[in-house]
Amino acid sequence: MLKRIALLASVAIAFAVVVYASADKPADESKQLPVPEMKFNDVKEIAPGVFFRYSSIAANDPKIPFGGSNHTWVVFKDYVVVIDANFPKEAADVIADIKKTTKKPIKYVLDTHHHGDHAYGNTIWAKEGAQIVAHKNAARLLKANGPKQWEDAAKDRKDIKDNELKQVDISFDDKYELKDETQHVVFMHFGHSHTSGDASAYLPKHKILCTGDACVNGAFNYMGHSNSASWIKCLDAMGKLEIDLICPGHGKVARKDLLAKETRYFTELRAAVKKGIEDKKSVEEITKGLDFPWYKEWTGVNVVETDMNKDSVKHVYNELMGKIDHDRIGAAPSPLNWRPAPTGIAGK
Repeated sequence: MLKRIALLASVAIAFAVVVYASADKPADESKQLPVPEMKFNDVKEIAPGVFFRYSSIAANDPKIPFGGSNHTWVVFKDYVVVIDANFPKEAADVIADIKKTTKKPIKYVLDTHHHGDHAYGNTIWAKEGAQIVAHKNAARLLKANGPKQWEDAAKDRKDIKDNELKQVDISFDDKYELKDETQHVVFMHFGHSHTSGDASAYLPKHKILCTGDACVNGAFNYMGHSNSASWIKCLDAMGKLEIDLICPGHGKVARKDLLAKETRYFTELRAAVKKGIEDKKSVEEITKGLDFPWYKEWTGVNVVETDMNKDSVKHVYNELMGKIDHDRIGAAPSPLNWRPAPTGIAGK
């Protein structure tokens, strides 16, 4: 009898330990929104009333067509909110996909920044009756430099040539909020990162952050209009939000740890360039010596395998040498495409 009581007591204690340990654990991944498995141009409902469209892109494969920015749209009670405008042709493609998911009108479109693959589709969305929303700096850059950049871009893209540049309808400073009983979206400006006018869309109800190019998943960091030191601070500020999923401007949907990968890239790049300057090395010598094995594991390419990444080294070098005025940056056009470096890895 005593043995039986001791056995039952042992079982009860073991059960209690399991329950206590489970209660002490943080929420496991099964309670988070799942990361969707997607192919290019797929659309998936990643949370109730929230849809993500994955646009094609490749850092080193010219056979893959560039589909512009990714898109997220949020279906409110009476209307739809869309993150990013893309190019005109792709905007029309996305509108067709939206209409497969809801009959509600598209009321607001956020330009996460002024670059063509995120803002030149404004004209198409406006024809649907949507208002274009952007941070005040993005609106300023699109107005001041947009017409000339649009004209230049029209030489290479028929969809741009056949349309007209549409400016921003609603600009905001730090925050612009949309909310009803079904959905809640906050457009937020964290500071100068990819551009001075970057905006992200945060969905607190679903713990989703749509980052535009302030955070991308892959070797897609164009730094020509960036402030790399400020960019790191912006990523840190984003990390203070409760996030299950990040919907990046380019690349696949990811968990919150994508912010840490981006931060590591900019931090290590700045440190390597700074060390090279201290050692009196040229930009070419610094570029040739860069080697971040973890970066290739993440992106599939070496850290200086693409022309864009080589340009990033030059940009950081010029920043650290005091040759960049971050208040004026953004006047030059940004690239409309991604292409692999014709000679492969820098220095070869």
